[in-house]
Amino acid sequence: MTELPLVSIPETEMRTIRSAAAGQEYCISIAFPFLYHESPKKTYPVIYVLDANLYFGMVVEMVRAMNVRVSFCNELPDAIIVGIGYLVSGSLAEAHAQVMHLRMRDFLPEASEWGEKFMQEHFPIPNHVGSGGAAHFLQFIHQELVPMIESEYRTDPTDRILMGHSWGGNFAFHTLFHQPHLFQRYVVVSPDLPFDDEQKYADQHNSLPVRMYLAAGVPELNEQGLSRFHSFVDTVKSRRYAGFTLTHQLIANCTHCAVVAPAFQAGLSEVFDKPLQT
Repeated sequence: MTELPLVSIPETEMRTIRSAAAGQEYCISIAFPFLYHESPKKTYPVIYVLDANLYFGMVVEMVRAMNVRVSFCNELPDAIIVGIGYLVSGSLAEAHAQVMHLRMRDFLPEASEWGEKFMQEHFPIPNHVGSGGAAHFLQFIHQELVPMIESEYRTDPTDRILMGHSWGGNFAFHTLFHQPHLFQRYVVVSPDLPFDDEQKYADQHNSLPVRMYLAAGVPELNEQGLSRFHSFVDTVKSRRYAGFTLTHQLIANCTHCAVVAPAFQAGLSEVFDKPLQT
């Protein structure tokens, strides 16, 4: 193990929050936009990144690279970026395995015996972690995390963005259909598509005031998966929800894991392309 200093991301800070709702201590990473400290009266949209242990650094540098304050690289507004992750320890592989189990617990709305078995087979850890904790995790974000961020940082509370991949995408949809006013923009990549939740929502609502980008990689979808993707898009668009905008994309030559970077980049550009509808 090297004794040289670790690489760090400029203009960031890390906090820990012990959630009463989820019974978990979370590692919250915050990245500031250009000139945040030099502009004390300005407020900013907030991009909430699920799976911060995996994707916080990537999203921070991606957003900054797309907004370097010249006319030909100014595609996104200045934004605060909040990564929601976990305090884990051990080697890189050991820490990654812990994260994989904890994300399973927090992102899945219902217990999944298959998911728990899959995690233990591919990312073995000594202590069992159950699944199906999405309701508690959503309560943490809604009642504990967002209020803390908005009380201590200069945010625009009418412009929150949620980004999630894979099971993180599942959780994003869970949030969309259970707390539709919590986030105004969504970037959702490679989720399991929630036909039942969408139908239940449609039975009781005719508005959905969000801008959403939905994507998947072509190689990760078999014929049935491709059909489900298009069926879900067609179903949601047919509802004509007031205030709802959906852009969808299938990205060639990208597997389930490789699709994250190009989809996150395209998704951020898309959901920020136009002002929010009111």
